[in-house]
Amino acid sequence: MIKKVLIDKANRTYQFPPDLFSFLPDNDKPSLIKKTELIDLGKFNWNIPFDKDLHISSDSLQKASSGKIQLLKEAISDWIYEQHKIKINPKKEVYIGGGISQILFSTALAYIDPGDLIFVPELGLPLYRKVTTAAGGEPVSYALSSKTDWKPDFKKLFTRVGHVSRLLFLNSPHNPTGYTLNQSELEHLVATASKENIAVINDAAYQSVTGQQNISLVGTKNGKRIGIEVYSFSYQFGLPQLPFGFAVGSKELIEGLAQSATLFSNHIPKYYIDLALEGIRKFPSDNISSVKKEILKSKNEAEKLFELLNIENIGSNILPFMWGKLSKRKSANKFATQLFRKYRVLSVPGTVFGNNGEEFLRLSL
Repeated sequence: MIKKVLIDKANRTYQFPPDLFSFLPDNDKPSLIKKTELIDLGKFNWNIPFDKDLHISSDSLQKASSGKIQLLKEAISDWIYEQHKIKINPKKEVYIGGGISQILFSTALAYIDPGDLIFVPELGLPLYRKVTTAAGGEPVSYALSSKTDWKPDFKKLFTRVGHVSRLLFLNSPHNPTGYTLNQSELEHLVATASKENIAVINDAAYQSVTGQQNISLVGTKNGKRIGIEVYSFSYQFGLPQLPFGFAVGSKELIEGLAQSATLFSNHIPKYYIDLALEGIRKFPSDNISSVKKEILKSKNEAEKLFELLNIENIGSNILPFMWGKLSKRKSANKFATQLFRKYRVLSVPGTVFGNNGEEFLRLSL
């Protein structure tokens, strides 16, 4: 008789933070069938379709040549200069690859050794803790809460932890609050990171949909000396949803990112490149404008729901999310679970983003 092999998962998997919908029991998690009866305010749906006249041939699905990828890098470099008057070397300071999650994970693998202390935002997407833990690092939170007026508090960078930390994950504009560091705050962060020798990785996924002037880490004076900025082609240039992103900034960080990314299949089809080049050429695109209009419509309806549920809207209202405070010190998990079970409304409890999120709720628009 052959015994069944039983082995435990790696310890790091038990340290992963909860996912967005982990508050629901397994038998309550929304399936494709249940989604037909859901009001899904848990995930932001990017509803830009492919052009119905688009013909995707077998050749266009083939891997893009290095020459074609270089053309896109040059277009990104030109776009950065047009937006921020910062010169970017397309060969050494631009990386093109998969989605933002893959780029962040590749960066973590390149620069985090086992036991390294890595700064992550709390509140913050679970993703930053997850990639840190997967790479063997130890997440150290920096505060972003009602006590800081939802601004990131970087005081820990000046402590002993800051002296030994190698990396800081930033999310500006911030999901879920919408807080965006202004130019003065970014300049202060650049100076601090330079002094403490901490690389900054900014997830700028929602920069184009804020309705505000783009304020960029890399666009800040000397910003590219201390970090990189990560974007989604879809969100930034109004393309259909694609697992396709790019990073710009420090040539040393880009070099390590590109090296570790070879662990993954980096098959970029030719037509991805064509779509991206067209999106950059048309920036700011009509698609982004239409998304902003849809977000505004949804926001008006979501505000009515907040009022009905006695939730105080306290976010900055510039992202496709609403951040609200529950009344009477209610548990975020219990409230989100009841909202799902009683009314089939899917939301995200604030505790998913960290302990600072207790008594708060996020709706996606």
